[in-house]
Amino acid sequence: MLDMNKVARNIKNARTKKNMTQLELADIVGVSYQAVSNWERGNSMPDIGKISDIAKALDMDVAELLGDDKETSIIKKVIENSEESLTAEELTEVAPMLQPMELKKKVKKISEEGTLNLHALVGFAPFLDDEYLDEIAARIDTAQIKDLVALAPFLSSDTLIGISKKINSSNINDLVSLAPFMPKEALDDVISRMDADDFDNITSLAPFLSKETLDRIVDKAIDKGNVSELTGIACFLGKDSLKKITEFLLKSDDAKGMAKFAMFFSE
Repeated sequence: MLDMNKVARNIKNARTKKNMTQLELADIVGVSYQAVSNWERGNSMPDIGKISDIAKALDMDVAELLGDDKETSIIKKVIENSEESLTAEELTEVAPMLQPMELKKKVKKISEEGTLNLHALVGFAPFLDDEYLDEIAARIDTAQIKDLVALAPFLSSDTLIGISKKINSSNINDLVSLAPFMPKEALDDVISRMDADDFDNITSLAPFLSKETLDRIVDKAIDKGNVSELTGIACFLGKDSLKKITEFLLKSDDAKGMAKFAMFFSE
């Protein structure tokens, strides 16, 4: 990815050598002087459509301005509207400099060519609108769910709920890393479709489940006589559920079970 600080220094040094103010450069390029100030402080990158104008105004070529041959060739493809498609990796490099609609158009082209993957998409996710990201994420299959973690902060609750409906017991582990971003109702729904004896996976998700779902898990465990398996989620249980467990263990005269839960009963 382009080094914003290097580009900032190149613009500032070239401008001062020409004895040009930020306002003068801004007028020539057709932006506000605040935009030029942000470029020179490394706070933002110029839009890709302005690169040629900036280089011309400062008597530089694009390679000099950007200070990176690899990025220069990519940007020239965009500026010259080359027929050659950008790869997902190349698009990631220039995403901060593209206007949102232009970026979306190029992402769609890559997607239509079948070369877009979720790993690459994460690189330009911050620059795409949420609706389009949701559209892409909604199309993934269950084999890709684990790759969604880095993209999850950019997705809507509705999309995450839709993804959760694709989860089954065979890929429940993939959901654990996504759980912090999932609405509770989505995770509750996943658990409702799981085998009540699958305590390993339930334990992993317990911190993110609602009190009502945890209570139902306790009720099912008691019905099946599997209370001892609940120690992994005991610290997340409410007083009512712990009371039910206590009563069950006392009725069963289960001293070992009582010992396992002792620390939770005393709280």
